[in-house]
Amino acid sequence: MKKLIILAVLAAISSLFISCKTLKEIPEDKTSAQIIQMGQNYVGIGDYKSAEFCYDTVIARFGTDASIYVEAKYELGRVYLAQNKYDKAYNTFNEILQIYDVYAAMLPGAYKKLCTISINQIPEAKLAELKK
Repeated sequence: MKKLIILAVLAAISSLFISCKTLKEIPEDKTSAQIIQMGQNYVGIGDYKSAEFCYDTVIARFGTDASIYVEAKYELGRVYLAQNKYDKAYNTFNEILQIYDVYAAMLPGAYKKLCTISINQIPEAKLAELKK
């Protein structure tokens, strides 16, 4: 019985290491929506490095489309916020808000509101420091 428990624990640990492997490549035939969904899936399991890779890939491949750029950048900001990288999150959300100042008519309105909400999720003391 003791051997069976040890074997089960070893199997669980092995599968954990295998499943935590960071994403290194995204097939060229994936659409921006598919890659963003991949990123969201990685966020769901706490693999922020792979999620960041997905969103950076979307920006690199499809970033000339302003609405795709804003969506991927917003998701990237949420990754930073989840990791308590408040400076990066704040800068990312502010970049999006600046884009809206110029191209509001061309972009979905939701991300402007979501960025404002996300900025307000940064702790007050840190937010005051970042606004200086």
